[in-house]
Amino acid sequence: MNIKLRLEDSQDYHIVEELTREAFWGLSQPACDEHFLVHKLRKASAFIPELDYVAETDGRIIGNVMYSKAKIINYNSQEYEVITFGPLSVLPEYQNMGVGKALMKH
Repeated sequence: MNIKLRLEDSQDYHIVEELTREAFWGLSQPACDEHFLVHKLRKASAFIPELDYVAETDGRIIGNVMYSKAKIINYNSQEYEVITFGPLSVLPEYQNMGVGKALMKH
């Protein structure tokens, strides 16, 4: 399978939200809310659009990874800025085929 990685653009938003729903549906509860997180994250100041990638094969979007800024506060109240990722979503029929790995390595 040939996987192409590229930045997500606004035309991909609905597709990515749907694939995220499919990727997480029923894993930790009868439904899921990760697709709503994707929708909300894009509007957050912590969102890093320069690290928002989709994976495609044969012109179809099959995966996505998003990154955002966060802080770790230690026991002395010192703050450390970090970058976190997630959700990392891959359509169920493409899971365990290296799509998520490709997104993470990129």
